[in-house]
Amino acid sequence: MTTTITSVIEQYLQDSDTDIHHRYLSWDHCQDAIVSNESISYKTLHLAFYLASWGMYRGSSGLLQKNFEIHRGPVEIYHSGKYDTLKCSDCLEITEASLLNILGLKQEIADHYQRIYFKKGADTLKPISATDTLMSKIILGLFGCVPAYDEYLIKGLQVVGIQKRKFNIEGLKEILNFYNENLHEIESCRNLIQKKRAKHYPAMKIIDMYFWQLGYNKFLEEEQQAKAKKNTSLT
Repeated sequence: MTTTITSVIEQYLQDSDTDIHHRYLSWDHCQDAIVSNESISYKTLHLAFYLASWGMYRGSSGLLQKNFEIHRGPVEIYHSGKYDTLKCSDCLEITEASLLNILGLKQEIADHYQRIYFKKGADTLKPISATDTLMSKIILGLFGCVPAYDEYLIKGLQVVGIQKRKFNIEGLKEILNFYNENLHEIESCRNLIQKKRAKHYPAMKIIDMYFWQLGYNKFLEEEQQAKAKKNTSLT
């Protein structure tokens, strides 16, 4: 079967289409909250829960040692006006001219977290780790202008042969090139989602869904192959 961007996006949408409480929809709630007239605390709480349901509150995470107000900084940065040109919407998408500004945003958010220290048990104090995964998930949740650089997305980039797979200028250029080369199909996916959910998804969110699902599918395939190999060795 031919794997198109549209077919992969449809696969990604299946679970959240039939389950209104699915964790994938935390991104939608976070986006709705950030553009609302609600308080900063309300928006911060939605950002925190989105990050939790997207895997950022595992036991080893320093975030787990803090309450949701740790995320107030990124929400205040969003509302500062400094990065308004990165707020992707139905009338604004990023271009190559946006990339340095995205990296400036990434650094400002990283600086916020690295000024916050946590202690777990008998451990010594250490700063929150501003990983590319955390930074990109926050920016995707608030601005919608980058995909989330987690394990499955990176594996998905590898599947299609993208060489630069880090959250830096070279990696963002690769993502932007992919977007420009597949503009019409990504637009078709956007229209599909608009019909299903009456909600605009920016291009980078669709790209995030596509590469994440590709990477997850590859992970499942590798797991099955490893099990089959183990079973063969036992017979």
